[in-house]
Amino acid sequence: MNKVIKLHLHDRYPELGKGPVPVEPYISAPYFDKEQAKIFKKTWLHVGRVEEIPKAGDYFVKDLEACEASIIVVRDKAGCINAMHNVCSHRMNQIVYEKRGQARKFFCKFHGWAYDLEGKLTGVPEEESFFDLDKCDHGLTRVACDVWQGFIFINLDPNPALSLAEFMQPMFRDIEGYPFDKITTGFQWSTVVNCNWKLALDAFQEAYHVAYVHGRSIADAIDTAADGAMPPLDALCGEFHRRLSIAGNPKSVYGNPNAVTAGGAAAQQAIADSATAKPIAAAALRAGLGSATHQFRKEDLPKGMNWTGHDNWLFDINVVFPDFYLSLRPNYFQAYNFRPLSQGKTLLEARVYYPEMKTAGGRFYLEYMKVALRDVLLEDLSTLERTQSAVQTGVKKEMLLQDFELLVRHGAHVVDRIVNEETKA
Repeated sequence: MNKVIKLHLHDRYPELGKGPVPVEPYISAPYFDKEQAKIFKKTWLHVGRVEEIPKAGDYFVKDLEACEASIIVVRDKAGCINAMHNVCSHRMNQIVYEKRGQARKFFCKFHGWAYDLEGKLTGVPEEESFFDLDKCDHGLTRVACDVWQGFIFINLDPNPALSLAEFMQPMFRDIEGYPFDKITTGFQWSTVVNCNWKLALDAFQEAYHVAYVHGRSIADAIDTAADGAMPPLDALCGEFHRRLSIAGNPKSVYGNPNAVTAGGAAAQQAIADSATAKPIAAAALRAGLGSATHQFRKEDLPKGMNWTGHDNWLFDINVVFPDFYLSLRPNYFQAYNFRPLSQGKTLLEARVYYPEMKTAGGRFYLEYMKVALRDVLLEDLSTLERTQSAVQTGVKKEMLLQDFELLVRHGAHVVDRIVNEETKA
């Protein structure tokens, strides 16, 4: 159990203030229009991982309603990953209808125009009937695309203000080297939630709610102070991004995340203490011990993980602006996107990655975690639409945030700064 820690996180970031935070940005259509124009059409957006398109010709299509765009992401013959608008240069038909697949070239189904894997126009039926057509000038419109630690990002701004490295590294350079490429097996869910994208993301960037929303599932996994609070170990805020570090209860299966991959005394302690209260969890952990194809030694993890050096560190929440939640743990990671479909509608795409398991017991452990994490996710989602409805009544104009909700305040601050930067200039 933690001592009560008086971190006063806000004292390190006086520019964020400590007062109430307006809720108008969560319900205003004009405000959302500005978010589309100044954020989603101007910044780097996570769209997938390199493992999804391992071979030349592998592609997926990402429909980005917040950007009013459909983007083809494809690996070309040289091994490079390209992104381009899914719009034919002839009569504007979408080139690709399928969400993912494998292609040697892309052919428009309307009139048969053909494009290679770099988006170059290579074939035009009845080409001689067009007027001064130079195919070199009419390829698919390219989109800025780059990769950070295996995560594919695109930027719809033809001239991005920052490179992807300049965007990511000031906050996340010290977690580069995490073995993302060795953690490729997992599960995923997607759903549409009738709430603003910021409201959905906010529910995942603080632990204040855990004792209540997750009281019967994983609340025992978080290290608790003597007064019942669940203070974070630390929080960091940057120009765009933010981070939060959480301590766990090593006597619980969920709170001892490297037990299944590291085994040893930590795993035995979690099994012994969970055997009565949560026998299925203990059985799953016992079955999975020694099964993971990748072992995690704390000393091998990047220095930016568990940056406080806490013995009972559980995980770090990394929020990549604007809508990418990346939770890193000793044996698995979660990658969630909270992508707006409209002002009051959000597409949640949630993916959980684990090392491959070598045994049937390991696969049983993964199935247990799949169900357990699904239930936790459903608990998180259970409040969102009710909260959105309550905000839209207009009864309350502001929300009150405590010190450990620093990341919620920072998120609102960054969005508002960008949305209104011309107005304030």
